[in-house]
Amino acid sequence: MPLNTQNARIVDPVLTNHVRGYKNPDVLRIGAVLFPRAPIAKRGAKIVKFGKESFRRHPTERAPGDRIRRVRVGYTSDSVNLYQHALAGEVPRELLRETEGVPSVNLQLRAMNLPAEIIEREKELKAAAIASATASYASTHRTKLDGVSRWNGGSAAIGADVDAAQDVIRAKTGRRANVLAVGPQVARRLRRAPAIIANYYTGNERPDRVSDAQIAEFFGVTRVVEGTDTVVDGKTEDGGDFADIWGNVAILAYVPSVTGDGDIEVPSYGYEYYLDGHPLVEPGRWDADTKTWVYDVIDEYQHVLTGMDAGFLFTNVMDLTA
Repeated sequence: MPLNTQNARIVDPVLTNHVRGYKNPDVLRIGAVLFPRAPIAKRGAKIVKFGKESFRRHPTERAPGDRIRRVRVGYTSDSVNLYQHALAGEVPRELLRETEGVPSVNLQLRAMNLPAEIIEREKELKAAAIASATASYASTHRTKLDGVSRWNGGSAAIGADVDAAQDVIRAKTGRRANVLAVGPQVARRLRRAPAIIANYYTGNERPDRVSDAQIAEFFGVTRVVEGTDTVVDGKTEDGGDFADIWGNVAILAYVPSVTGDGDIEVPSYGYEYYLDGHPLVEPGRWDADTKTWVYDVIDEYQHVLTGMDAGFLFTNVMDLTA
């Protein structure tokens, strides 16, 4: 086999497994829901184009000896190009015990958490930039709410808004959206939206909020996902205040109900294509100048809207002053 960067790379299996399973339990992220992970074998590949093949009637009856008719997934002429993202975790020699020549496994694992967290946050930022952009959607798959029509406004018609969006998605894809993705500002106000509360409770004694399960039922989706992640993006010395990654938007989307890595032949709102075998951690190396053990964390991926008709974007959803 000819030598290339894929088969020549040596990885640390323990640290690689740690990074692949890394999840911050205190942060809820949307990107992995809207863009299920799908492995590809090389850095450049054709993008799957989801058409209506599986919904068309095909002649399936076959006479003895006849050729079996074939169907296939379509591929566009566009390619997806994966981009490498890499950061290094460090274990300074000063953290080692006197008797240790190399960092313990525990120290190495702790050193992986920071670069893994930063890479995951960068993924969330990229997913939000695509999913929240009006340019990502056809004009019939987005709407901007104004004034009292916003979902916490006095004349909010959330049910009608959502039903219309579901009809648009279903007409184009044959499927209803099964996910509602929102940021924390929208999620908090949805739980207290008068229109949703009134859908479940009547009379004078009403709770002041509904559950996420009730919101999901109201929207006709399987689940509501809230992106709570924040980022410091200021230019001041301390970086400024924390800002929400997901803003005043709500996204209805159809994504396949799968666990683990997705299957790129299954229609979906989007996919996070990643290079098979990633992320990975290379074996630690000694930096004599800084007296530090260094561990490189490497990932290669790209977020792609593979079925933009499978989503609907609501912008300016809430009156954030209320």
